Amino acid sequence: MQATDNINKLFQNLHIPAPSNLIGRVKEKDECYKLRYEVPGVSKEDLKIAIDDGVLTIKGELKEEEEEGSDGEHWSMRSYGCYNTSIMLPDDAKTDEIKAELKDGVLYITIPRTEKPKKDVKEIDIH
Repeated sequence: MQATDNINKLFQNLHIPAPSNLIGRVKEKDECYKLRYEVPGVSKEDLKIAIDDGVLTIKGELKEEEEEGSDGEHWSMRSYGCYNTSIMLPDDAKTDEIKAELKDGVLYITIPRTEKPKKDVKEIDIH
């Protein structure tokens, strides 16, 4: 925990925003997992989703620039933010069939599941 605090202090001293974790929602269904992340202002070109060794990682950058001018004055505003979130995929995830869609500032990820093997439940007599 101390290392994380030290890194965050370093970013604050450099006036560079530290990566933020995305807060998402997960819905588990029989056939798939559905993930939903709010990423307002982030374009699909600025989002990267990767799977490495059973871990799904979402990285994104938010870059905004605004300029205006009047009466001989020129004003500009720039803001920057970044996201970096990783989640461990469940054992029944079909990693080759994961799909992602960005719509109206919301990232939707669908993770299909393999068919669950039927459990063979056997009762044991007590003597």
